[in-house]
Amino acid sequence: MKAVSFLVTSEDHGRPLGDIAADRLGEAGRVAAQRGGLWLGKRRAAASTLAIAGETLSVRFPPTHGYCDAPLTLENIIYEDNDVLVVNKPPACYVGDTPWDTQGSVLAVVQRLLTVRDGVPPVLHLAHQLDFGTSGILVLSKTPRANAPLQTAFARGLAMKQYLAVCSGHPPVTADLVTGHGRAAGGRWRLYDQADIGRVLPDGQRVRLAHTRFTLRRQFANAALVEAMPLTGRTHQIRLHLAALGCPILGDERYGGVVDVAGLHLTHPLLHAAELQLPHPIHGRSLHLFCPPPSLILTVIDRLRQ
Repeated sequence: MKAVSFLVTSEDHGRPLGDIAADRLGEAGRVAAQRGGLWLGKRRAAASTLAIAGETLSVRFPPTHGYCDAPLTLENIIYEDNDVLVVNKPPACYVGDTPWDTQGSVLAVVQRLLTVRDGVPPVLHLAHQLDFGTSGILVLSKTPRANAPLQTAFARGLAMKQYLAVCSGHPPVTADLVTGHGRAAGGRWRLYDQADIGRVLPDGQRVRLAHTRFTLRRQFANAALVEAMPLTGRTHQIRLHLAALGCPILGDERYGGVVDVAGLHLTHPLLHAAELQLPHPIHGRSLHLFCPPPSLILTVIDRLRQ
């Protein structure tokens, strides 16, 4: 069950939406309301919002694995000053709000951790995004004055990023992929020919440039460890480009990656944001950040070596 919608009746007019969800759906509705899963049309609604008769209330639920808080502690902080916070994002968690949950993301958990530590709720904003399955360096602003410069650095290619990926097959020693990038007719991300860059798609969006450089770091029997440098920041860019090379990332089932590897069942792509260099948003001096791979990637590499 992903979502349930129903019309607010005259009997429920003026009641808190959370109470209505709990009455209609029991404990599942109550928890969904607490986690931010209530919607009126395209607008998220608080559990305390008073209902208006005739409105359509939607209650959104998480995937089958249920609600999950990002497994972070203060030890996940890589770097921090008055304006910038950098954390080591674990794999298999969302960085921001999802349609069914506002409480379990990296952003929400870090806000709670800093509130307990400092006694004051922080003002945090994500400077960029990492996929659900991707681990590693995630940058947040702590002050409004840092937010725009950080986002500009990522948008304009001033942030130099290095990723590690464990992929299948035999990738070239070096590769430089330049393609178009946009959504397919079904809404999923896909690559386009360079000649299509700038073309307007049926959804009104344009095909945009996607550019990634790859370097082979270690070749195994039928898999490899590669370093990826994305020179643009398109959604799923590294995953799509490695799949285009015929070497999808292990665990990346969406783009053809193998999910059973060396006795392990992988539930997310083995992709890690390992290194980042960018100008500090206030004083401009270069920040050079490093983050070791998570234990799962190290375990897979060790088994592939054997």
